[in-house]
Amino acid sequence: MAESSAEAAFTRKTLIAAGIVAAVGIALFVFWTASLAFFLILAGLVLASTFTGIASGLRYVGVPRRLGLLVAYLMLFLLITAGFVWGGVVIVQQFNELVQLVAGQIQRLASLLQDFGISGGTGTPEGGIEPLLPNASGLFSSASHAAYAILGGLGNAFVVVFIAIFVSWQPDLYRHGIVSLFPKPRRARITETLCNSAHQLTMWLAGQAISMATVFVVSLVGLWAIGMPNAFLLALQAGLLAFVPTLGPFVAGVVIVLAGFADSPQMALYGLIVYVIIQGVESNVTQPMAQRWATALPPALTLGSQLVFGLLFGLIGVALAVPLVAIVKTMVEDLYVKDTLGGYAVDAP
Repeated sequence: MAESSAEAAFTRKTLIAAGIVAAVGIALFVFWTASLAFFLILAGLVLASTFTGIASGLRYVGVPRRLGLLVAYLMLFLLITAGFVWGGVVIVQQFNELVQLVAGQIQRLASLLQDFGISGGTGTPEGGIEPLLPNASGLFSSASHAAYAILGGLGNAFVVVFIAIFVSWQPDLYRHGIVSLFPKPRRARITETLCNSAHQLTMWLAGQAISMATVFVVSLVGLWAIGMPNAFLLALQAGLLAFVPTLGPFVAGVVIVLAGFADSPQMALYGLIVYVIIQGVESNVTQPMAQRWATALPPALTLGSQLVFGLLFGLIGVALAVPLVAIVKTMVEDLYVKDTLGGYAVDAP
């Protein structure tokens, strides 16, 4: 009798474990198959958090929440309209010229290294320094086509905007729908965790906005002071890339230095000095300000998640890896580490 009970308990545990593994596998398969849709939704949630953050900031000056959201929507509309009116096509053309300029400097650098005898061992000029550089086709795989579809597709952009508007206008509707999937004793805790995750995402975005604005202004002033060609575009790309922690600033610095080489080695050196100043201001001014509002992610976790999502999903994975990890980290801390395990481990003295 006792043996049959033990066997039944073992069978039950085995079936539960197999069910969990199967559910995780199915979830991963669905996520992989519909990754474009999931990233569109995630981008919409990030934009919704931006709208919510703006509305929350306006509430401190007495503006009602709904009116603050309308102001946020209007700001987005005006920003897009201003981009098109203020030389939208011209800016795109100038960005294309800048990209071609940087690509030419990369080829020039490859030729210089080959002249110094640094060769990839392939026996052809084209393969000279490939072993020394990251494999772009591997790091940002063919899934980068999905990224271009998201970033360049007007229809997908509308989807992201409308998801953001719907979620930010009626967040309780969607929150209650998610919470209703859990047993009643857990609903209050799930609600608290979802609110905490949304708050952390909003605070992280506020910190990134400060960093992006600071990097843009400091870059524009510094590059203009040294007479760097295309100073505005270089500052703009540096500010936009500041949204992507760790990898973004590095890429922005490389672009600035390579653009300086197109003018002269001396200009490239000045560009490098400006980049160092930019990173010093961001590390010592903007990042400490942002960390007062939201807990910063560990640098290794940030870089690791960007590399993994870059390999799996391309450029859009790199751009949205950190917001996704920030949300997952908050949920794991609240629902698993604190509730299930009883809290964080304490090192013995």
